[in-house]
Amino acid sequence: MGTLLLLGLFPRWLDQFRAWDSGSMHPRAGLLLVASPGSGDRNFAKTVVLLVKVGPEGATGLVLNRPRPPGDEALREGADRWGGPVWPAFLSTLSRSQTSMPGAWRILEGLFWNEGPAPEGLSTEGSLTFAGLSVWGPGQLDSELERGGWVLMETGTEAVFSDTSALWAECIAPHG
Repeated sequence: MGTLLLLGLFPRWLDQFRAWDSGSMHPRAGLLLVASPGSGDRNFAKTVVLLVKVGPEGATGLVLNRPRPPGDEALREGADRWGGPVWPAFLSTLSRSQTSMPGAWRILEGLFWNEGPAPEGLSTEGSLTFAGLSVWGPGQLDSELERGGWVLMETGTEAVFSDTSALWAECIAPHG
């Protein structure tokens, strides 16, 4: 009888633990979204997304670990990586800088995001230009987080410019 009671309560305890764990951090610019294993959208399977803008109107991010779009699509000229499925012709750039950059939003210490290609005079080693964006409407990302589709993580500037081949596995391992 005790075993049956425990088996009946275990899923509720697990759900409470997940709610407590995901409730400890809320989406904001500068956090990573790490796709949970088996998430259904092929656009985001095994991806790591850097949130660059979060507000009442929704959230915007850039996929860090996809050098090309899923499938056979070509990456837009002038882009280093695929940022997401929305507006694939749109370019935006993440740049390393210790000083404020005109027209750019500070995402992390030493990391800025601007709409458009890399600013003139910035070295290619100090910037990454993305084609497309990852975009969530009002409440959409919160709903996906509640369903367990993503894990939120803190990050630093170096992770943005790291080798992309093992990024998802390295990020999801502590949460598996």
